[in-house]
Amino acid sequence: MWIALIIAIYLLFIVLNILSYAQYYLSTKLSVGGFAQILYTMQNSMSGSENTVLDAVKGFFEHNWLLLLLGTLVFGGMIWLYLMDKKGKIQTKIEPMKFTKILKRVLIGLACFTLLFDVFLGVKIYDSLGIKEYNESLNKESDLYDKYYADARKTNIEFPEKKRNLIYIICESMESTYTDKKNGGGFQQNLIPELTALAQENTDFTSQEDSQLNGGYTPGNTTWTIAGIAAQSMGVPLNIGNNDYNRNFEEQSKFLPSVKGLGDILEEEGYQNYFMCGSDGAFAGRKNYYQQHGDYKVLDYYSAIDDGIIDKDYYVWWGYEDNYLFKYAEKELSTLAKQSEPFNFTMLTVDTHFQNGYKCKDCPDTFDEQYENVINCSDRKIAEFVKWCQKQDFYKDTTIVISGDHLSMDGLVPESIDKDYPRRTYFTVINGPEYSLNKTRAYSTMDIFPTILEALGAKIDGHRLGLGTSLYSDIPTLIEILGYEELDQQMSYKSKFYEDVILSGDEGKIPTPTDEKEESDFKENTQPVQAPTAQQYQANKESFSNTDYIWIPSYSEPATTPGTGGEMTDPGTGGETTDPGTGGGTTEPGTGGGTTEPGTGGGTTDPGTGGETTEPGTGGETTDPGTGGGTTDPGTGGGTIEPGTGGGTTEPGTGGGTIDPGTGGGTIDPGAPDSQ
Repeated sequence: MWIALIIAIYLLFIVLNILSYAQYYLSTKLSVGGFAQILYTMQNSMSGSENTVLDAVKGFFEHNWLLLLLGTLVFGGMIWLYLMDKKGKIQTKIEPMKFTKILKRVLIGLACFTLLFDVFLGVKIYDSLGIKEYNESLNKESDLYDKYYADARKTNIEFPEKKRNLIYIICESMESTYTDKKNGGGFQQNLIPELTALAQENTDFTSQEDSQLNGGYTPGNTTWTIAGIAAQSMGVPLNIGNNDYNRNFEEQSKFLPSVKGLGDILEEEGYQNYFMCGSDGAFAGRKNYYQQHGDYKVLDYYSAIDDGIIDKDYYVWWGYEDNYLFKYAEKELSTLAKQSEPFNFTMLTVDTHFQNGYKCKDCPDTFDEQYENVINCSDRKIAEFVKWCQKQDFYKDTTIVISGDHLSMDGLVPESIDKDYPRRTYFTVINGPEYSLNKTRAYSTMDIFPTILEALGAKIDGHRLGLGTSLYSDIPTLIEILGYEELDQQMSYKSKFYEDVILSGDEGKIPTPTDEKEESDFKENTQPVQAPTAQQYQANKESFSNTDYIWIPSYSEPATTPGTGGEMTDPGTGGETTDPGTGGGTTEPGTGGGTTEPGTGGGTTDPGTGGETTEPGTGGETTDPGTGGGTTDPGTGGGTIEPGTGGGTTEPGTGGGTIDPGTGGGTIDPGAPDSQ
């Protein structure tokens, strides 16, 4: 029995060492984005992560070798001492019986100490991994998708006739945090001077007066690579809280089957999609995702060997370093540019992965820490690649997007910056359309999805896809509406819609109508709430700070003057009855109807009201309250017309002119989601 107790104590001692190193590793070497990340990685392909695991094991023995050695000697000595005492071969001044009792008490005390210390460290690790928060989130329901989700499958997206190419550089763990404080970063010295200059010279969605780097926040379940990719190219997080999530990320199963992402949309538009990385493409379900959503050609570590980029026995870091990645990309892009189809070339860097990054032969020792030098080296390599692209003939028809996939998990970053510094990923658009809002946007990485499409010249009805909002539009992002903390919490909660439809693809769980009345109610109740415009957000800013507040467009009866010239007249006289949905149309010269700007809300007028309520989405006319247009004030979208004017040519914004979207009667985009 006592031998078994000694062995049990020794095993507890080993566990104690493992837990103590885990606590040290989590607090100084690694910053985990959440427990969901660990669950996902454990349940999916870890091919390619062997070096990280080996480094952790190696670090354990390097850090604890002396304690392990001494502990093993002590416990071995205790077993020997107990055996010798039992045989009566130990001679001491203490009576044999008392010595045996003392030895047993020492063993019991040691067992209690190691057990309690194990529990103490276990609790600390439990807190460090966010397991408590994860379990709590599983018991809370979010209505985020019911309010704000814009299904890309049901949203009208129009591309220009001449389509632009896309080069999408996803930079491992790249943050705007890495610039210096002068430029809005968190470090004393600027680790990314080249990327800082690219952001300031191009579009990072800041106002003209703001020289500080902007960046994307990473709310719940967007904080590791594949989750960050899903957020940026689908506008949704990677929630994995339901019982069926395992099967959705296996190689043979569907990956978010009911979500239409960037690759799906571009494939439909005739783009050739490519994804390149310097590791095993299958790691964490990346290959599965890209092939199922856009039929990407995946170029990874193994294809680099096949294409002669590296030797078959070459393997460093996660496969091959970024030096080879950019050379490989230049080779492929030179071939792609000769084709007639537009291309989407997405690539993922790897050198800046935790822990400490990969220091290649080109990295100088400019800074004190290896990770700082690796970040600085990656900054230079990315800029050199962009400059190479800018010298190519295809560049004039190409938009370049640079973004960080998520915040760095390396412990050096939180140690190097102020505790309350708001860390954000890097994001910049090069050679895209002009950003004309003159406003610094607050946004998450989910907003990158529709922003990329509009950077390519596409027009999105409502400017929203998934949970993302195009930063080129004046529609507020969810962070601008809810705030980061509220959005972060909501995205960590369970959602029945997410689990049943987005994750599992079971559209049969969406209720369907059985008759005409139910169909009408169904359409009304299943439409997501249209996000308010910037003007409406500012006007209701205090209300939006209340998490229980639900925004509903205001409704007011139109002020009218009976019989003042807005009544229905015979065709050919003043105020002609126009074809519904034309927004006014052109009347015959000399009839007093004049030419009304298309879509400005002329429409058929109700007798004595000065402006008829037409079907939503027909131009600038009065729409049904709650549909996103609202009832217009008289004189804004088809209001009261002066007696005897007969309609006439109306000034914009007076008797049928185009109203600023969101003012309660403006031009509504066809298919824009109705309010509830």
